[in-house]
Amino acid sequence: MLPLREFVPTVRQFIVGHRGSSGTAPENTLASVREALDAGADMVELDVQLTSDQEIVVFHDAVLGRTTGGKGKVAGTTLQSMQSLDAGAWFSEKYTGETVPSLRQAIALIKGKAYLNIEIKPPQPGEDYHIRLDKILSCIFEEKMEEFTLFGSFHHGALAELKRNYPLLHTAAINLPNDTRLPSEIAAEIGCEGFICSMRELTHKRSKDAIAHGIYLGVYTVNMREDLDFALGRKAKAIATNFPARIREEILARG
Repeated sequence: MLPLREFVPTVRQFIVGHRGSSGTAPENTLASVREALDAGADMVELDVQLTSDQEIVVFHDAVLGRTTGGKGKVAGTTLQSMQSLDAGAWFSEKYTGETVPSLRQAIALIKGKAYLNIEIKPPQPGEDYHIRLDKILSCIFEEKMEEFTLFGSFHHGALAELKRNYPLLHTAAINLPNDTRLPSEIAAEIGCEGFICSMRELTHKRSKDAIAHGIYLGVYTVNMREDLDFALGRKAKAIATNFPARIREEILARG
């Protein structure tokens, strides 16, 4: 498998499984990761949080209620307690018993099969996000995934810090709501090589600017044929989708 730095320039576009294959399996679970890999996703995007015992888990929200039967904040819950929760039944009875995976468990599935995209969440009130960032980086370095991982975030300060401390790491800025700056302006400030935005935000102006400055574009969430038409028309390279099998089939049909 090529390092990410070599892979991206060689392809017209690549498929990113958003929270795994979250349209067909419960988001951010090992089942969702497996389905994304089986679908041929080139990259798997995962959200991560820090538990009370300083473990990195794959989980989107800062609180437990939406995708588990738990209550309270992730930051106030241990890894063991989180992994005792059912993270699949809310999606379908078929996935009853799916647990909240650690980042290491997810990497064990992904490594050597696809690239990893970690979304770094903005800090919660009163949180020192540096602790969370250090734990994420420790895991990535220990698993030797630094050449195969893209770090994305709405928190551009965290990405700038990553680039300052580890210039070879790969970063992509996620566009902030109502931020009208062009991708090149953001990249000049924080040193990212990718720019990610919603389809609504992916204007011709942003597309032309990114291409002119060698910044690759990512767009979310591309779930239908017409979404893909739009994304490819705007020259997006990273296609984030909840349905990687469907979108891969659409791309292959176009030749």
